[in-house]
Amino acid sequence: MLRFMKHSAVSAKRVVSLDFLRTTAIMAVVALHTLPVPLLNGGGLPFWLSVVVESTSKIGVPLFLIISGYLMLDRDYSGSKLKRFFVHNYLPLFVSFELWALLVSPVVFLGKESGGVPSLFATMLFMGEPYMIHFWYMQMLLGIYLMVPVLAAFLKRISMDGNNWYLALLVAVSVTFVLVLPTAQYVAQWLRYEADAEITLGGFVGRGALGLLYMLIGYCLRTVDFFDHAPAWARWITLAGSLVLLWMVSAWEYKLTGEFFLVTKGFLPIAFTAFALSWVAIKGSAWNDCPRWLSAVFFGFATYSYGIYMVHLPLHKVVDVILPDAMHLLRVAMLNPISTILLSLLCCWIIARLPVVRRWMLAMK
Repeated sequence: MLRFMKHSAVSAKRVVSLDFLRTTAIMAVVALHTLPVPLLNGGGLPFWLSVVVESTSKIGVPLFLIISGYLMLDRDYSGSKLKRFFVHNYLPLFVSFELWALLVSPVVFLGKESGGVPSLFATMLFMGEPYMIHFWYMQMLLGIYLMVPVLAAFLKRISMDGNNWYLALLVAVSVTFVLVLPTAQYVAQWLRYEADAEITLGGFVGRGALGLLYMLIGYCLRTVDFFDHAPAWARWITLAGSLVLLWMVSAWEYKLTGEFFLVTKGFLPIAFTAFALSWVAIKGSAWNDCPRWLSAVFFGFATYSYGIYMVHLPLHKVVDVILPDAMHLLRVAMLNPISTILLSLLCCWIIARLPVVRRWMLAMK
């Protein structure tokens, strides 16, 4: 009985922590896509507020991928389980993306940035940049999900054989070529030095490799004993240090270039921050005392996070077109991240009433 109660408490803690991370991730994504860049002009506090908001809002996609790795890479995909993965996990996600790409296209094609029907087919066929900026994540995700059973089988084998140094080597090589060297190249470019792209950004590096590395980080958080046994103060110091590093480097970049880094690139400070926040959330004990109402809020946003991701940008564009510039106060009230995420959540909740839409557009079971 005591064992069952302890197991239930651990499970509940894990679910709330992951729901918190999903909620944080989707809020960060919406903020990134709906806030002007830079948020505020000038120096002093406005400048630092711009840096903090703009850089931290790019943590969303890395968090989603870390969660995916935490849940998916420590699983068995042998035999019938592999078929179940493709039928129950991959296929609904693939169909959902194709439907969203098709149904959202009129919203964009009515705008000035339209690429027309060719850009629609290019997006649906995973050819080049998608016609809506946030679709890149789904294109990448559907690609790296094909590698999940293979990577999971490899990780399971080295774990069973006790060859954990293979995992350490894989992480070290991946971090070096996907994060450290690309970041070094970015810094060199900020300082106007020549950097050899073939050395630092060769064929091994790309969005797919970056996504797999984030998933591998999630797997390590789940399986490596060190992350379980490290004291709480170590987790919090790591998170604080990662945030300071992210904000300082981002401020330096903006001072030198007038721009902020892209989340689609391998940038060490944002990866470090995503890892640190995930470590604090997943391994923390605060969830044992989390109020039920707060858990319910996290659960609600987490449940619809995929739908919110897909609908928030088209919805924002529609509201932007409908409301004239003369209605300034109403535009401010409706086009901010809070209003956008709440309207997106409402839209997802409404269309989820239809079971077929719930499964094939929102990828909900």
